[in-house]
Amino acid sequence: MPSQAGSGPKNNARRSTHSSRGRFGAPGAPPVGIDLSLHLTSHSAPRPRDPADRLVASARGFVPIAWWILFVPGDGVMGPYGLALITRTDAALDRLRRRGPEIRAAAGRHALGLRAIEAALTGAPSMFLRAELHELYERVPDLAKLCDLDRLDVWPQQLERGRIVATKQHGGSLADAVVGAVPEHAVELPDPATLEARTLAALRDGDSSELDLLEEALARQLVEAYAPWLELTRRRWGRGSLEAEAQEVLTALAEGRPEPFAPLARSYVHHAAYALSEAAGLCHDRRRWVLHRALRGATEPLAAPVALALKVACPSLDALYVAEWLDGGPPPWTVATPEAALACRLAAVGAPAWLLSPHDPIAAAERALGRRDAGFYGTAKPVALADAPDLAVSRALGLSAEAARGWLPEDAGDDALATAAGAAAEALCKSAREIDGPTRAALRDLAAPETPFLAGADRACVRLALGDLDALPTLLADEATRAAALVAALRSAGAGDRALDWLAARARSGDPAAAALVLDTPGADDTALAAARSAAEPALRYIPKIRDQWAEGLISTAELDRALADIAELARALGPDGAPLREALAD
Repeated sequence: MPSQAGSGPKNNARRSTHSSRGRFGAPGAPPVGIDLSLHLTSHSAPRPRDPADRLVASARGFVPIAWWILFVPGDGVMGPYGLALITRTDAALDRLRRRGPEIRAAAGRHALGLRAIEAALTGAPSMFLRAELHELYERVPDLAKLCDLDRLDVWPQQLERGRIVATKQHGGSLADAVVGAVPEHAVELPDPATLEARTLAALRDGDSSELDLLEEALARQLVEAYAPWLELTRRRWGRGSLEAEAQEVLTALAEGRPEPFAPLARSYVHHAAYALSEAAGLCHDRRRWVLHRALRGATEPLAAPVALALKVACPSLDALYVAEWLDGGPPPWTVATPEAALACRLAAVGAPAWLLSPHDPIAAAERALGRRDAGFYGTAKPVALADAPDLAVSRALGLSAEAARGWLPEDAGDDALATAAGAAAEALCKSAREIDGPTRAALRDLAAPETPFLAGADRACVRLALGDLDALPTLLADEATRAAALVAALRSAGAGDRALDWLAARARSGDPAAAALVLDTPGADDTALAAARSAAEPALRYIPKIRDQWAEGLISTAELDRALADIAELARALGPDGAPLREALAD
């Protein structure tokens, strides 16, 4: 037996899902020896296998995670050959239906085999389910721990923010580690046209019961297109003595030669990817910048490991991220496609602490926390998906400061967290205008985390945007109140008339959003209206200035768009008097 951690001479099987190093050959190949099986049988006691027994699932080298939910500690029996777990099929079916959603939440489409096990149990009433584990256990381990899945983080090497992530060590696909190998079982997948609506509904309700079906339906649309990148995902990389060929490829890229990857054409792609990544990581600064330019827009699969090492955003690297999600890795949150955004939404169904795609319209908190394209050269344009402002607000209101801090760079301090909270509050206050009255009331009643991400004046602004007018006097008097968020909250709440003096003062200082709100507020007096109109001239001067700042790289595209949108709102509110602003914006 290999040396493995755990109690008992043959291992603690829960740990064996990621600790069987040395027993596996090539990545993805099955381990040798240690055959484990799950059978339907008419016998209630351990005994040699009956030819009439029916195989439900099998595994090699480790006990799949989901098998443990089918049994309780009292089901463990030591037979003449070692450990077996035996229970009635109706008891196993009940446990599966109660605990299955938890496994789906953690594994997504890689738990799809649970449906085959459920069908087998449903079709075999009054029989017994037996897990034959004798090749792994010579004596009974601590079954109380193994059968208790309340804390899935007992596999820290396989989890990221509550989602199981494939590793190179468990010797197969992520589905093998979660459910094992199951006989073919046909399932009806959702219509791809319904995926977005069903994903939003599942995320809104926290319902992971069909998560495996939704993810599988999405994945099947992508597998063929991403097949070349599936062959070179990082889980498969390995050293292959291709250092010289990798250097030749980098030279060809830097010099702009045609077919720069030709030196590696006859090599195994997982060896070539490893060699290219290692070689690119050792490049000196001058060559790095040359390669940055060469890689932008690259679509060749082997460009991905080079772009990854040099942190260059390009289509090939985006494709690698999608392929790694298909292969059991984390969702591709940097990729600006509708499919990638859906993958991130699906992951968040079962793990609320998981990031949405920053290109997703409901990802206000993620964008505010600065994760969009973090650390990469190049930018990606957000995609337009169906909006769900109620979901964006509820996610942000329920986000804890601790979880939010985990999305920031490691060296970020409290100021960075506070700045992100302010940016999120402003975006959410603007979104709240699209939320209906009953939903606003429900959102106001949401309980706050013990240490919320949105706290103090930021949270009060969002509550005001949702219709909590009691928060307004305090916000007007609080120096910590962010003006942009408060203006947006007043508009969303339809409460501009309650803060006309404050809005007029903001308009006199050149705030176009405040000026537009004054102009849109019925009953605004002549003094306030004059103050609002006075904001047009400074806005006109500001348009070329902010465009120059963007061209010089001093502000982001998002900041430019936000400023121009506020000016466009003022131009609309001014009516015919806004013509000069509209002309300047059109330029």
